[in-house]
Amino acid sequence: MNLTHVHAFAAALQAKDRDAMLAQMAEAVVLHTPLAAEPVRGKAAIRPVVDALLEVIDTFEIREILEGPGHAAAFFGAAAGPNRLDGMDYWRLDAAGRIVEMTVLWRPLPEAIAVRDRLVRIAETQASAAAG
Repeated sequence: MNLTHVHAFAAALQAKDRDAMLAQMAEAVVLHTPLAAEPVRGKAAIRPVVDALLEVIDTFEIREILEGPGHAAAFFGAAAGPNRLDGMDYWRLDAAGRIVEMTVLWRPLPEAIAVRDRLVRIAETQASAAAG
């Protein structure tokens, strides 16, 4: 399995480089996030989600990357102000190793809810600015 895109995504996540993160994804990528009940589909729709996430999260620390046939997963830690998260990104990959589907899991629940609430406030502020 070619993990070039996975390792590039992990490095871009830690560097908080949105464009480099998105470059590792297929155009029709699907994101399952704890921030929304429905999946987010396509790079264009994922871009504002990533922007808000990178604004809220101060640091990401990739702890381990696991791989299997056609997929990989990364266990990470993240800090958002006083909130500390443990998480896992699970990626399904295409034949070239690009991310075609991503599932994000966060724990513990109280910390995940606090970070989600900060992200919702950012999204609301951005929507108000775009409408105004």
